[in-house]
Amino acid sequence: MKMRNMQLYRFGHLMCGALLFSILLSCEDFLEVDPPIDQLTGTVVFEDAATVDAALAHIYAELRESSPVAGTSNGLGYLMGHYTDELELFSLNLPDVDNVAQNSVLPSDNTVQNLWNSSYNLIYAANRILEGVEESNALTEMEKDRFKGEAHFIRGLLHFYVVNLFGPVPYVDTTDYDANREVSRIEVDLVYQNILEDLNMAKALLSPSNGDMERLRPDHWTAAALLSRVHLYLEDWEKALAEASYVISNGGFALSPDLNGVFLKESPETLWQLGPNLSGDNTNEGFTYIIVSGPPPNSALSQRLLASFEEGDARSTLWVGAVSEGEQVWYFNNKYTEFAPTAVTREYSVQFRLAELYLIVAESQAYLGNPIQALTYLNALRSRANLDPLPFTDQTTLVEAILAERRVELFLEQGHRFFDLKRTKRADAVLGAFKPGWEGTDSLLPIPESELLLNPKLQPQNEGY
Repeated sequence: MKMRNMQLYRFGHLMCGALLFSILLSCEDFLEVDPPIDQLTGTVVFEDAATVDAALAHIYAELRESSPVAGTSNGLGYLMGHYTDELELFSLNLPDVDNVAQNSVLPSDNTVQNLWNSSYNLIYAANRILEGVEESNALTEMEKDRFKGEAHFIRGLLHFYVVNLFGPVPYVDTTDYDANREVSRIEVDLVYQNILEDLNMAKALLSPSNGDMERLRPDHWTAAALLSRVHLYLEDWEKALAEASYVISNGGFALSPDLNGVFLKESPETLWQLGPNLSGDNTNEGFTYIIVSGPPPNSALSQRLLASFEEGDARSTLWVGAVSEGEQVWYFNNKYTEFAPTAVTREYSVQFRLAELYLIVAESQAYLGNPIQALTYLNALRSRANLDPLPFTDQTTLVEAILAERRVELFLEQGHRFFDLKRTKRADAVLGAFKPGWEGTDSLLPIPESELLLNPKLQPQNEGY
């Protein structure tokens, strides 16, 4: 599996890095045209809904290929799988990933720079959408609402990931060059306050359906789903429950009755997914995780993850593949089953699905003292996996069961395992037991060294680095 190259952008030079305009011309060409930047974008991109749609489509393509949610070896699923206990690294040719796996991440590592720079580059692009749409006299109010809703969602989503990875970070809500090159970090609580404002705005602006039957654009329900996740992380159980229940009861989604159908592009439980570049292509996740033959060229599932499945759990066979060489067997993530292009695209990269909302309802109800309601949603997922329902139990045992269910249901999806260990304050106990030199400060990644050099206002570096 080859590593996917990602362009490196500097936070203080985001102006040239606005990816949304690369649908029209390259960054080099962009600097050669006569009109000022604001005049060009105001008169060209935002005079027609089709070009704004194309600009947003380009943002989604970048999310798929080179962002924290990408299914590549630069995405959170793969990197945090190694940082926690989901993956084991076999390759000797991935030094940055080895640093992640060995708990020796450095501020100069490409992985750290990529996560930071790709996020803020796309945040800049979302901000340009917001500003350009607001200034446009050519778009209808309905068009403006949809475009702004999607941009608010993207901005909130990416800030959600960077705050969970890096702690206090800048919340960037403008394309102003002078402002951006001197931004400073703000407290985590304030970052979350801004995230909630963005997501509530997205939820208000986006319709329940954009007419997108393939769910390739986030809509009203996607915004509510992310709101429920954010409230869960903030331990606001009532709001997490309200948002998740709202989607489950009103969104028209349903758990796929067949585990083999969960990650197909037409799955009834998908809220939002990212489509491929070309017809017939499938997912980066399939290419990244599937092992065609042993020994593994890069990574395989860890024994710790394999041991976390209960006996008889259908996910341990249907979502886990195996290859062997002689008597040696290696296991891999087989949620996405297509390694190569097919005649017709079968799988899209799923970003939000209903099962997570079931788990949010279960956890929220458990903490609110409603075990019967919590078990209803927990046991629905267990039943699908051919496991017996759990009986009534005390709150502590119930919460542990829900977290165990999250581990096997959401493994290697967008860093859920790492974030769950962090938010439940179990990272030190779990990861410290086997990660070399693990310390409490390792729950945050370092701020990229290059960014601290460009903008001293991002100091101080996170503790431990």
